[in-house]
Amino acid sequence: MKALKKRITTLLLSFVLVAICFTNTLNVEAKKGAASPAQYAAVFDASYYAAKYPDLKAVFGTDENALFNHFITSGMAEGRQASEEFNVQAYKSRYPDLAAAFGNNLPQYYIHYITSGKAEGRNGKAGATVSQTPTNVTVTVQTQTPANTTSSYVDQVVALVNQDRASNGVGGITGSPALNTAAQKRAEELKQSFSHTRPNGTSCFTVFGECGISYRAAGENIAWGQSSPAAVENCWMNSSGHRANILNPSYGKIGVGVVEAGGRLYWVQLFTN
Repeated sequence: MKALKKRITTLLLSFVLVAICFTNTLNVEAKKGAASPAQYAAVFDASYYAAKYPDLKAVFGTDENALFNHFITSGMAEGRQASEEFNVQAYKSRYPDLAAAFGNNLPQYYIHYITSGKAEGRNGKAGATVSQTPTNVTVTVQTQTPANTTSSYVDQVVALVNQDRASNGVGGITGSPALNTAAQKRAEELKQSFSHTRPNGTSCFTVFGECGISYRAAGENIAWGQSSPAAVENCWMNSSGHRANILNPSYGKIGVGVVEAGGRLYWVQLFTN
């Protein structure tokens, strides 16, 4: 049974880790082998990559798979530009909020742009000038999130999830007080480490045991920076990994956590069967 639970958790984590909606969204590749050029289309164009870097073209020619493999395993970490649309150094310097979150971890900027930055209207091109805050995102929040506001936000997120599930022919999901407790704990942890790995180095799913929650299948979505339940749900639904968790018919229970820190809201959705 333990082996089965571990296997299920590992499989689900492949969804979850590509499901950080600043997300982070995102921890880069839960499974690098599962990545595809189509998933990275906003930041990777094989022809552009080969033309821009003669050293790569000399080795890989125009082999898209080989070029993409280099981009995933080395290019992002080296800060190479692989599409006209996205320049990582420009993106980093243009948005101090991202620089504060990711520092010199360059792959995180690529992943953020793919999973949420582009949808938020952020500009990844070199040489352009934009405001720090994307025009279609409002980040005005209270300095503290009152308990009644948190409770309201939790209820609103659950309602939005059920609306999205109904719109996609998926059965409803039930809010769980125990999962809310676990999700709130995870939201607090995101202030220290915006990752599916907890500050103590363990998987996000270890929070279930601490809260007395048993499960056969589970998933986690995380996000920060969105100012309302509608904004964060929209962000998640526009990211394939998050969307897969929200619309997974295997999940029957949901917990939601939200906490404010430094003028930003951190969000968590936890799902179980």
